[in-house]
Amino acid sequence: MRILFKIFLLIFFTLFISMIYFSFIGLETKRFNKQISQKIKVIDEDLKIELNKVKIILDPIKFKINAKTVGPKLIFGKQIVELENIKTDISLKSLIKKEFSIKDLEISTKSLELNNLISFLRNFKNSSQLYLLEKIIKKGYLIADLNLEFDEEGKIKD
Repeated sequence: MRILFKIFLLIFFTLFISMIYFSFIGLETKRFNKQISQKIKVIDEDLKIELNKVKIILDPIKFKINAKTVGPKLIFGKQIVELENIKTDISLKSLIKKEFSIKDLEISTKSLELNNLISFLRNFKNSSQLYLLEKIIKKGYLIADLNLEFDEEGKIKD
């Protein structure tokens, strides 16, 4: 009986210490980079993303994981858009049920030259508005913070 109690206590403290560690310090990994790249390819076959390590921190109170990567790059052909960071919250409940688990995505860019950004966007949707905008704008830079919200099926909400 005593041995069983000690084993139970050891398992409990190990889980407790692990939860505290993952809640405050977290884990840095490149394990999910390939899966993220494959999801990006669903948007467009020619679109690539270069990711550094992804930092994952557990939020046991809200039952979710906070994931963040710093310095990723979006690549389409020869054009590159450098991002400052990408952050998201992943619901553990949805992850267990194997549902789409990302509700929001925060993207912060580095300083981007407007002409390069517009020509990058024209690769996805070549419209007359973007063509005119590219011809009108001579110089300029943009730093953007984008907040994207997704529905249950993984589509971006309006």
